[in-house]
Amino acid sequence: MSFLKIYLFKFLIFSFLLLGLNWTECYSNSIDKSKFYLNQIQKNLYHNTDSTLFYIELYSELNQEFKEDSLYAEYLNYLGLFHSITGENYNALNYFKQSNFIFKKLALEACELKTKLNIGELLYNWAQYDNALIRFNEVLKISQQKHYYTIEIKALNYIGKYYHSKGNFKESYTFYQKCYQLAQSIGDTIAIISVQNKIGKHFETIGKFAEALEYYLMSERMVFDTGNCIEMGTTYNSLGNMYDELNEYDKALLFHRKALNSRRKIHYREGVAKSLNNIGEVLVEINQLENAFDHFTQSLTICKEVGYVKGEVKGVQNQGVVKFKMNENKESIQKFFEALKLSKQIGYEKGVLHAYHMLALVYNRINQFTKALEMAHKGLELAIDENVLTSVSEFNLIISDALTKKGDYKRALEYYKDYTKVNDDIVNLKSVNKIAELKTQYNQSLKIRENEVLKKDNEIQTLMINRKNQFIIFVVIVLFLLSALSIIVYNRFLNKKKANIELLELNNSIQIKNSELDAVNKKLRKSKDQQLKLFSIISHELRNPIYWFRNLIQMLTIRIDTLDKDMIFKSLNSLNESATNTFHLMDNLLNWSKSQLGNIQYVPETMNISCIIKENVKLIAQYAECKNITVNYIGGEDIEVRVDKAMIKTVLRNLLSNAIKFTPYNGQIEIKVTKNCAKVQIQISDNGVGMEAEAIDRILNSSGIEFMPSTDKETGNGLGLTLSKEFIERNGGTLEIESELGCGSVFKFDVNLI
Repeated sequence: MSFLKIYLFKFLIFSFLLLGLNWTECYSNSIDKSKFYLNQIQKNLYHNTDSTLFYIELYSELNQEFKEDSLYAEYLNYLGLFHSITGENYNALNYFKQSNFIFKKLALEACELKTKLNIGELLYNWAQYDNALIRFNEVLKISQQKHYYTIEIKALNYIGKYYHSKGNFKESYTFYQKCYQLAQSIGDTIAIISVQNKIGKHFETIGKFAEALEYYLMSERMVFDTGNCIEMGTTYNSLGNMYDELNEYDKALLFHRKALNSRRKIHYREGVAKSLNNIGEVLVEINQLENAFDHFTQSLTICKEVGYVKGEVKGVQNQGVVKFKMNENKESIQKFFEALKLSKQIGYEKGVLHAYHMLALVYNRINQFTKALEMAHKGLELAIDENVLTSVSEFNLIISDALTKKGDYKRALEYYKDYTKVNDDIVNLKSVNKIAELKTQYNQSLKIRENEVLKKDNEIQTLMINRKNQFIIFVVIVLFLLSALSIIVYNRFLNKKKANIELLELNNSIQIKNSELDAVNKKLRKSKDQQLKLFSIISHELRNPIYWFRNLIQMLTIRIDTLDKDMIFKSLNSLNESATNTFHLMDNLLNWSKSQLGNIQYVPETMNISCIIKENVKLIAQYAECKNITVNYIGGEDIEVRVDKAMIKTVLRNLLSNAIKFTPYNGQIEIKVTKNCAKVQIQISDNGVGMEAEAIDRILNSSGIEFMPSTDKETGNGLGLTLSKEFIERNGGTLEIESELGCGSVFKFDVNLI
């Protein structure tokens, strides 16, 4: 139980320190802490938002002496990435620019290129595609010249994404292949997963579903072990889209919800918007239209908040699709024209194709064939230019249907033949077989993973059973040994009972041991009393200041406009005094607990006693001024002593703080230093409230901690004086106290000269 009490006491002290103190030992090496926190931010950035934010706050609390060093610039870059993930893109841009400026100033070219890429990605998300491309090309050129491979990979990836958004799929695929080869050559797993998803998206867009599914499944096999929620969300999202195309809606919803959970885990708002939109698209397919419209509305709201323009296009388009499904033709046309306008503004060719497609369908349904053919022909022309086979097929079918309804059967048949030819190219037997093969491989992969999980579970169960068996064997052995020991003890008892002399000696020994135990019990009782007293001090001394802190702050907050200047000054002065007293109390508690546990080592060194005294006088100067107390120092300037500096500073701080606490307003404190043979005596006098003889005796004999009233209605506890006495004695000196109630106090102690 004594060990438990010690650990509980340590935990209590440590908790108080975390809540209120600036413990200098915790901040001894800010550079190492900065590197550690930055490493943790990088480690958690795409895995755990709460942990990332925790280490960001820890870094920001460090006392950064240099705001333009490389560590701070790296911190700003991570802040930008964090804010871009959580959708605060304007803040992210500001942090990226600050980081870029510092890296450029420090001539750290690779780091500067990283921040330039991050700025480019933000511009891309704001649909400033050409502006973003300029930055991507600049970064690519330099990274290729300097062999910055990881930066080159990202630049290639972004440029490929740019051309894909613009509808130039051939050029996009060229950059993705270069990126893929380079990522594989250096073994960059995250980059490999990212570009595999992009290549899969490329094949899906041009209607080659078998190839798309193959790349998505390769990413899915790799991504789980990385724990990267961004790439997990992208991979699951891609698989959801793929299964939606294959009309396997249950699997599509499963993967889209996996993607949503991964993105919500790190508060990736743009990704959440994408997942909500994709879930809505699947819900449309299974005719849950109202639920789908709600998902599109939520997605659109987030896209507008974070400035994700392409996401806005998709949200508006899909709202139009729902209205189309509900036969609300006027509302759907309005939505599709809105999406068409947005798509053209940002150069989003895929959005333009989709808008033309849906407008052609609506006009065809309401028998406005001229408008339907106009929209379809515009879409067909763009789809042929961009080689989007699925769109070419769809527009041919719409034109054929519109011409049939108009009675132009000959031309309708020609377009229908074109539709059939393109559709056969997209969905051929080879693709179907390939997709089936990939599904089978994926299902087998899932089973293998499930078997591995079961195998691990069995291993854990076996290990637990083995441990239980070992424990049972251990208990049996212990019981056997205890039984054997009991027999041995009993035999000894019988033998000793036969010998009177040995019995008398044993009795005498027991009496001695009892005496020793009584002494130990007294010490334990004393220690327990001290602990109870200490906890009562903690309860009393800390609860009251914190209570008054709260009340005063509440009062100032509520009544700040009605209080006069004197009242505000008086309140702030009370807060300052209470904070100072609480700080000194906690400092004494820390030192006292360390001394009790033997953790304070005596380390003497040579120093000037006058310098130490002056340092401590400066520390209490503000507190003294608050009570208009004069502090006079009388002593030599060059008296060298050999002491433990930390202990003597604690002694002086306690004695001076006590003197101020127990001296009335407009009082006087005198510090006097005199040499005496091989010793130096330090005397601190005040004209305060004084002490009773019993209190002095308790302090000098270390017989307890005592509450004593001061001049400002707070109480002292004697802990500082008890601690000071112990530290003085460890430095080879003695503490003397001369005092009586109402007549002030004189504290004297001596230390060794060199």
